[in-house]
Amino acid sequence: MDTQAFQHLLSLFPLLTLRQRRLAQHELTAPHPITSLATQLPPCQCCPHCQAEAAQLAPWGWSRGLRRYRCKQCLRTSSVLTKTPLARLRKAQCWEDYAQALIDGLTVRQAAVRCGVCKNTAFLWRHRFLKAMASHQAAREGGIVEVDETFFLESFKGQRGLPRPARHRGGKGRTRGTGSDYIPVMVVQDRAGHHADFQLEKMNAETVIAVLTPLVSPDAVLCSDGAGGYASFSKAQGVTHQ
Repeated sequence: MDTQAFQHLLSLFPLLTLRQRRLAQHELTAPHPITSLATQLPPCQCCPHCQAEAAQLAPWGWSRGLRRYRCKQCLRTSSVLTKTPLARLRKAQCWEDYAQALIDGLTVRQAAVRCGVCKNTAFLWRHRFLKAMASHQAAREGGIVEVDETFFLESFKGQRGLPRPARHRGGKGRTRGTGSDYIPVMVVQDRAGHHADFQLEKMNAETVIAVLTPLVSPDAVLCSDGAGGYASFSKAQGVTHQ
């Protein structure tokens, strides 16, 4: 529905009776069927349990509005959500609202209030959604490609037996800059908006070449800072470097 038609619809609301307003409110607050979200997911390409091809999946009833399939090889059932970050999550009617809360940069508690769930549920969903987004990265970038790296202090939060003395939140590492206390993260993006990021073991030429070779097209123009790893990659692959 376009904006003009929506504004016309809103202008008719004062003409509704009390019963009609209650019906409209019920329709707006009713849970969205999970099937509307499932249609946005790719169809099952194989069995998520044994990786058998899709031809081995036979229809096996319905569950929570989703078609289930039974594998003829491993005899296990699955749906389009099986083995995905959304598997076994409840309150499907809130998923879209929570995804928008992540886009808006809300905190866990703010997102919980918006979606009407407790903070523990919002915390669990945050990690599930971030895990789902981490797998959606560009497989190929071309044209003008910009690359840069940043460094995060390594965290052992939640682990027992720290290999170093504990530090306060927001503290500093034992070394400066790119020392062993820091984890390098490389971010790559072209002018078309294709984005990819990688957590690296080391920020050296060998690692940079291994990561960028399958990603950056040979005819691309690579723009970076003065880090030596990018120059080594450009020289090895014949990519224009600026």
